[in-house]
Amino acid sequence: MRIRAVEYQDHVFGFKDGDYVMSYVTQTELPIRVLRLEAEDGTVGWGEIVRKPTIDPSTVDHRERAVLDSLSGKPIFEIDAELAELRATFELRGLAFGLETAYLDWLARRAVVPLYGLLGGRKVDTVSEYYSLSCGGAEGLDETVKSNARGWAVVQIKLGVGGPDVDRLRLRALAASLSAEQLILADFNGALTPDQAVEFIAGFDDSRIIWEEPCDTVEANTEVAKRSNARVMFDQCLSSLDKFFDVITERAAHSLVLKPAFLGGLSNARVARDWCVAAGLPIRVDGPWCGHVATAAALHLAVGVPESLLIGGCDLRQPLRLNEDWGGTVHLDGHRIAPSDDPGHGAAPH
Repeated sequence: MRIRAVEYQDHVFGFKDGDYVMSYVTQTELPIRVLRLEAEDGTVGWGEIVRKPTIDPSTVDHRERAVLDSLSGKPIFEIDAELAELRATFELRGLAFGLETAYLDWLARRAVVPLYGLLGGRKVDTVSEYYSLSCGGAEGLDETVKSNARGWAVVQIKLGVGGPDVDRLRLRALAASLSAEQLILADFNGALTPDQAVEFIAGFDDSRIIWEEPCDTVEANTEVAKRSNARVMFDQCLSSLDKFFDVITERAAHSLVLKPAFLGGLSNARVARDWCVAAGLPIRVDGPWCGHVATAAALHLAVGVPESLLIGGCDLRQPLRLNEDWGGTVHLDGHRIAPSDDPGHGAAPH
């Protein structure tokens, strides 16, 4: 079976509430590249290139196009070899994720099974979606929370911009506005040193808080977890399977975040997911903000986590201005989401 064609189309999405601010980057818009892979039997698979927000698309555009343009006519099952080469370069892992997603979507559609059937099956029917608050000031935060974050089981607040005093005010305002049952993810996106993180954490005694990625390396986050005895969630520092393995065996982390796009695809992410489950480590499965296809793909991976270990997931289109819905993500009552049961991941342009 050979590849008949690989086509791609670029889209740019804006953010509903203006810039989305994190400690390490401010996103003013979100450029994505959607892939359409067609085999000679006429079956089509859809993928989406998801780049880390700090990567300028213009710096990888030529290489992405060269790889995609070279695929027509090649045996489709040789895509695995292409993926191995792409994953070796961090800047091209978003391309590897998009290409593998299209390939697995093609396989699942051809086998007439949902994508999660190729990723180890389904352990839960639905996933609790978390709500994310961009960095900003403390003023008006309580009103924002009352308007938008009531009823969500998990609320994430971005910190690390404006200094520790602003962060304390924002986190305290959020905590005061939420119920005793709501979980808080205090996400610094790696903005702090270990000393700064330990000092900041010591100022809070709230069992609802999980401290997400206070520092930007595995070593620094491990130090914070051990010194503070707090619940520390590791995120972007987990940039490879080797780092997942090291963190899981170290046993210092409370929980881990799994972003398939940053690991170069769903197959690598499935390995990391299954390691975490076997070790009994809670995980959150999501990614950076992205479009319809990548959102659906991550959700198919998330439903393979037992409920007791799944902190949540996210409709990764949450803050974006969208003109249409390509499907693949089903919204249910109680801020819960589920993948489509259609063949493949279920997301495609109409």
